[in-house]
Amino acid sequence: MWTIDLAFVARLLFVAVATVTFVFASVAYSRVRTKKALLLTVGFGLFFVHGLTSIPELFNQAYNVAFTEDLHLLIDAVAILFLLLGTLKD
Repeated sequence: MWTIDLAFVARLLFVAVATVTFVFASVAYSRVRTKKALLLTVGFGLFFVHGLTSIPELFNQAYNVAFTEDLHLLIDAVAILFLLLGTLKD
């Protein structure tokens, strides 16, 4: 019988959602070329890159040494900061 690892599914879902939002943000930025759209694109781009860097950890535990939990939180915090700045930009 198959067992579903919830952490594996959650990370794959995170990467899928980050990819879709980054693509939409990139298309929006290419059309409007505003600083607000750029900040939002950078924020979603950081989530996308963070998702891609977390995929190897699912297959090889050696990557856990390079990417500590604190580094993951830092990347997420910087991405959220860019999203906040993009949202607050007039």
